[in-house]
Amino acid sequence: MEIALSPSWTVCAPLTRAEYEPFHAAGIEYLHAQLLYNRGLRSPEAMHSFLDARLDQIPDPFGLIDMQPAVERIRKALANGEHITVFGDFDADGVTSAALVTRVLRSLKQPDAIVDSFIPHRINDARGVSKDALDRLHGGGTSLIITTDCGSSDVNEAEYAQTLGLDIIITDHHHPPEQLPPVCAMINPWRPDCAYGERYLCGVGIAFKLAQALLRTYGRENEASKLLDLVAIGSVGDVAPLLGENHTLVRLGLRELNTTRKAGLKALIAAAGLQQGRIRERDISYMLAPRINAAGRMKHANIAFQLLVTDNEREARAYAQELEELNQARQQITEELMKLVRDQAQSQSNEQIVLVYGDKEQWPEGIIGLVAGRLSEEIKRPVFVLSQDAETSRGSARSYGDFNVIEALRHRADLFERHGGHAQAAGFTIANANIEELRRHLQAWKGQNGTLPPTPEDVIEDAASSALAEVVLEPGTISTDTRKIDMVITKPELINAAMYTRISLLSPYGAGNPEPTFRIDGMRLTRRWPSGNEGRNMRLRLRIGDVILNGTYFRAGSRVAEFPEGTKVNVIFCLEQTLNPVDYEGRQDVWLKVVDMQKA
Repeated sequence: MEIALSPSWTVCAPLTRAEYEPFHAAGIEYLHAQLLYNRGLRSPEAMHSFLDARLDQIPDPFGLIDMQPAVERIRKALANGEHITVFGDFDADGVTSAALVTRVLRSLKQPDAIVDSFIPHRINDARGVSKDALDRLHGGGTSLIITTDCGSSDVNEAEYAQTLGLDIIITDHHHPPEQLPPVCAMINPWRPDCAYGERYLCGVGIAFKLAQALLRTYGRENEASKLLDLVAIGSVGDVAPLLGENHTLVRLGLRELNTTRKAGLKALIAAAGLQQGRIRERDISYMLAPRINAAGRMKHANIAFQLLVTDNEREARAYAQELEELNQARQQITEELMKLVRDQAQSQSNEQIVLVYGDKEQWPEGIIGLVAGRLSEEIKRPVFVLSQDAETSRGSARSYGDFNVIEALRHRADLFERHGGHAQAAGFTIANANIEELRRHLQAWKGQNGTLPPTPEDVIEDAASSALAEVVLEPGTISTDTRKIDMVITKPELINAAMYTRISLLSPYGAGNPEPTFRIDGMRLTRRWPSGNEGRNMRLRLRIGDVILNGTYFRAGSRVAEFPEGTKVNVIFCLEQTLNPVDYEGRQDVWLKVVDMQKA
């Protein structure tokens, strides 16, 4: 089912000689300057910092508001042997951040002191800090709670904790309400009174900053780098923008992950069929993070948490196997639910926002966020998916383009029993009687910038003139359209392993830092044939002048007949290194990962 056409491709305007001059003077080659400028980096200093990705260049953790009182309170608890509970969330970001803080506290605590954890059950518990959870923790002897990836919106709960004599330190990255919770420290870069320059750290990134600051006060800051494997998994799993500090942490985190000695991560990597030393960000996105998320979606996130904190190899293998089984079950249920949401979405093809819902028996709460994200990518619009009970529904929302999900919800906070999240993703609980009013509100919501994503009619009109319609952006403009061409290649002979190596300095790729995309026009298609499972893909051999390039056009096997051999084509692609790094003539080789191709 095709609900909406893809948007047109955009091409970033090349830097002029004058625009490139300051970067050239700073020793930055044109390729890097152009690619980084396309991603919003404006100064030579910012470009050097991005390319160097050094831990000693990231901002001081004590620049985060409330870091000092948080560290002082934790040191006091450690010195007095207090019972500390790390309070996490049930997704990959929440689990990795809880595991990170737990590992640090266990390394610092007194031998007989208790450091334990609490992660809510997705279905049976309220998300975030709840009064029921506070009662349980207080009854178990906890005196200090440290939240990770949650807590910013829990004002009433924080007030209740005060009546119990519980201290709370919040570490979080979700947008806080106007009234902040009354806690002894709240580390959140989105606080309006926080001047920290890096706002887009996710939960595990904030947890790492706390660990970095705490370890520094004990003279052990060098140990912080060993936690970056967890930061990489949580950040990529949470689709954090991979620019600035996030880019540095994830690049170094991938390096740590590829040599990790943590028993749980080694077992998870093996269960996923991956090989240490060759793990990339895409392996986190498609292999590791989904397995961690499967625990909370299908059973309890504590399974993934225990995997990440254990140092026992036998335990680690058992947890990893359980996650493997849960992930397989999750995949099956997801496919079944995707069919249902697509059916409903088809009747809303002319609406700006898609809102679908069904009975929780067929629409499990643990899966709705996943299908909301997948449907949003398919139809290029914001999506709201609700799982209904008799009286209320739990919903999960995913944004597309500039639509700010959390602001849209906050504008009608009266409709919800509970809601939270950030610009790109949010969750909420709503009475069934309010669902249609929510639908009306979302269709009318234009947000602060007064714009909505394009309607299907707009897209069709844009695409009518050319399937590869070209819109030139001003240099440095950041487009929310992910179909963006970084450069048009006019010298194909430059496409080789050396170019791939230079481009790879921008990795890891992800939100805010997409994989560099290029275009070559007027190539001759000398061979093409179906490949892959059931012929899903199209293998290509292309020629322009004396240059011959091989490539794969993924998920285009059914289009082979559209492109007779000998056809001239315009090709949009990313560059990949061959799995066998030396070709039959003994040279290092590269191939094109084709993302679009049209007749010239």
